[in-house]
Amino acid sequence: MNLREGLIRIRARSAWSGLILALLLIMTGSKLYAQGASAGTQMTIRGKVVALNGSELVVATPNGDVKLTTGEKMAIVGEVPIKFSEITSGMYLGTTATKQSDGNFLASEVHVLPEDQRGVGVGHRPLSSAPESGATMTNGNVERVEEVTVQNVKGRLMTVKYQGGEVKVLIPPDIPLVKRVPGNRTLLKPGAELTIRATRRSDGSLTASQVTVRATRK
Repeated sequence: MNLREGLIRIRARSAWSGLILALLLIMTGSKLYAQGASAGTQMTIRGKVVALNGSELVVATPNGDVKLTTGEKMAIVGEVPIKFSEITSGMYLGTTATKQSDGNFLASEVHVLPEDQRGVGVGHRPLSSAPESGATMTNGNVERVEEVTVQNVKGRLMTVKYQGGEVKVLIPPDIPLVKRVPGNRTLLKPGAELTIRATRRSDGSLTASQVTVRATRK
């Protein structure tokens, strides 16, 4: 091998090494960017309490156990069942419902919110946890409640008004009706069903900002 051939091989190896280094830098940068992009993401987690150990909450979800950090400022909300007749005008509530052929909505759940949460989540939108189902979530003020009978089923037709519009929602007598009330950590018992509002941190950990302890379904 002469000097010229040796220089060509050295340059080739140097170019190859440089290419590998560039690819590694690109891959590392992409990974760091992906981690940074996910930081601060707000999410909703549903599951059951496995354990509460100090500030760590472990929740069983359909995709496996999830660990979250709880803080002193984390809001805890409980649910208590209410009667069908307790839905009245003036209440601020959230209702999950599906649009019917007559243009009205049929409720599958109703959650009456406390006064200090009036205005929270106001509006009418597809249900984020199941957009493919066609179900909607409406948070608003109950303007009017009427006793009605639809296909031999007695119910209450409520007009829910929100900024920019209103919807009419039929409440059948056999769906979950609950009122949300302030709670504390004693509600976070193993087996309790939760809906958690959480934030993903840059290191991938989750911090809970609000926990709703769901009412026991009969």
